[in-house]
Parts: sequence; C-alpha cells; structure tokens
Amino acid sequence: MLQQTKTLPASQVQNNFGAIAKRVRDGEYKEVIVENRGEPIVAIVDMEELQAMKEFREQKRQKEALNKLRALRAKIQARTISKLSDEEAENIADRFGRELVEDLEKEGKVRFERKSS
Repeated sequence: MLQQTKTLPASQVQNNFGAIAKRVRDGEYKEVIVENRGEPIVAIVDMEELQAMKEFREQKRQKEALNKLRALRAKIQARTISKLSDEEAENIADRFGRELVEDLEKEGKVRFERKSS
C-alpha cells in the first residue's frame, strides 16, 4: 500500500480521531497534518516514525556536542602549541570534553552510553 501524507482540518480529526489514528497505524497514511484555519498545527505519526525522529534528534545533538569538543580541542591546541605537548593538550581537551558531556547529560540535552570495561 502506498503511504501518503494526508492533511485534514482539526474539526474532522476531532470527530474521527480513532479512525484516523488507525489509518496511520495501519500504514494507509504515513502522517496526517492537522490544520486549524488552514494553518498546520500538529502531525499524527505512528510510533515507529516517532521513535525514528527521536533517534535522529539524539544523533544530531551528539554530533553537535562532538563538533563543539573538536572546536574546543583545536582552540586549546592553538593557544598552547608552544607550551604543551600534543598529549598534554589532548588530555586537557578530553577532560573538558568529559565535563561538557556530563553537563549536557545533566541538562537532558544528550544521552551518552559509556562502554563497559
């Protein structure tokens, strides 16, 4: 069955929510865009699609955190190139990186899984 996006007014969704949710769950619609006065306000997607969106957002947050860490490492190395060895600069950047990840975890912005030793 070809999945499609369906756009419906909020009043129709309100009156037929069960049937619309079933069509999304069964794959008849990939998503339903709900409009209020012609403006899109929310979307209805199945749980698998929602999980995929959550995973994508998490990957994006992790990538952004990693890019910040790389920039920090480069900045530290550039400032201290004549004073610290590469290993010392990397150790400092790694320490800042761990602290940054811990802070982001506490704020709920990233989820970081540590490898078991």
